[in-house]
Amino acid sequence: MISAHWSFIRDTVVPKPGAGEVVMTKAWVERGLSLPCSEFFLSILTTYGLQPHNICPNSYLLLSNFATLCEGHLGIRPDVKLWQFFFRVKKETKDKAMLNCGSMTFMLRPGRMYPPHDSHESVRYWNAGWFYEKNVSVPEIHDGLPKFNNEPPEELASWSFIPSLSLTPILEKAARRISWLVHDGLTGTQLTLSWFTRRIQPLRYNARLICAYTGADDQLRATRHDLPADSLKRRFKTLVKIGRGQPIPELIKDIYTNDQCPPLATLAEENLRTILRVPVSGDTAEEVPDDEEEEEEQAPRKAAPRPSKRPRAKASGSEAGASGEASAKKPKTIKPPPLDSRKAERERLKMLATAGKRSRPIIPGAPTPTTAATRTTSQEPITKYMKKSPAVGPTTPAPPSASLLLHAISSSGGTISPHSCRKHSPEIIPVSSEKVGGVLRPKALPKKKQKFKARRG
Repeated sequence: MISAHWSFIRDTVVPKPGAGEVVMTKAWVERGLSLPCSEFFLSILTTYGLQPHNICPNSYLLLSNFATLCEGHLGIRPDVKLWQFFFRVKKETKDKAMLNCGSMTFMLRPGRMYPPHDSHESVRYWNAGWFYEKNVSVPEIHDGLPKFNNEPPEELASWSFIPSLSLTPILEKAARRISWLVHDGLTGTQLTLSWFTRRIQPLRYNARLICAYTGADDQLRATRHDLPADSLKRRFKTLVKIGRGQPIPELIKDIYTNDQCPPLATLAEENLRTILRVPVSGDTAEEVPDDEEEEEEQAPRKAAPRPSKRPRAKASGSEAGASGEASAKKPKTIKPPPLDSRKAERERLKMLATAGKRSRPIIPGAPTPTTAATRTTSQEPITKYMKKSPAVGPTTPAPPSASLLLHAISSSGGTISPHSCRKHSPEIIPVSSEKVGGVLRPKALPKKKQKFKARRG
């Protein structure tokens, strides 16, 4: 796969090939490129204005599979227009500037019927394993790879060009044949197995097509030696995604060999398939399938449209008046407030708090407490007076008032029982006041403070 005329210089960051040398990497060779390169690969570089290092390694695998599909299954040379019909360009940038190594990646256009590709998302350190190799030309065919230029490419009009295959009947029939092969179960993994197990380099120049392969001694092979089973599995995993512990898939949809590939011109309509989602002409309108069965099998199922509302017919004058009166007489229904509203929750909690409790008894002669001054326990007003006077402890109960004691004595016939005193809630008297004869008066000051006050006055 690599010629004997190759070299490598250590401790060199930027490649500087000599006269008649080109830069190659291990990742390109593993994905099907060898010298002398094929005409199809050179036409890709010329059409898009690229250097080999401007193409990402995964795109090399796409190019090799496309060449195998055209030569091994269709029996034709790979064409750039057919490639442009299926693939588009994705620019690789960093800080809005195009990269030099791996400047672009070829991506499948949406809606194209093409074998699904299951390669790795990226190849690590692919640009580190480069080496120099002598450029090889093919007499009367091409002069080899272009001269090395360490710069990013310039965007051309061909990067966004979509050809019209209707102008070339053979390419139109090739696209329909590819659609039939995809429907038959051909995948990108099967294409990779076809050339990798036979040690064929699809991007290397060969005078014969891959469908003319005869066996182990064929000149299409880069070497006559087959890879061992463990080495084959290890190398194949670097190209295609395979789950851990899973074996290599079997080669079911193989290429034609021994020149047994049927020519495209002789294929019947039953061996072709219409491209449904994207027309062959390249425009945006979808093609109509020939029969309903193909539409059900190929076209993706779409959600059923919602039924549109029917417009109401306008009523006559008498009917409109009657309906207007009926709507006016119809009472408006007031929706109850939601159960989870804050107001309803507060009312419910209030009802639950007051349910089952006795109301406060009305004692004649005793002051009637207001709603705002009502307390459920005696600890709350005690803490209220604690803020004003620290002399009151939090656990000291307040004594009952004199009026309540006199009323309890008169109602009990001159005797006081503990039961009669428990019925009435205690009255809280501030420390700085006295209640004498039912009248609340301020507490008298000590004699020393009275003298000091008189002197100041």
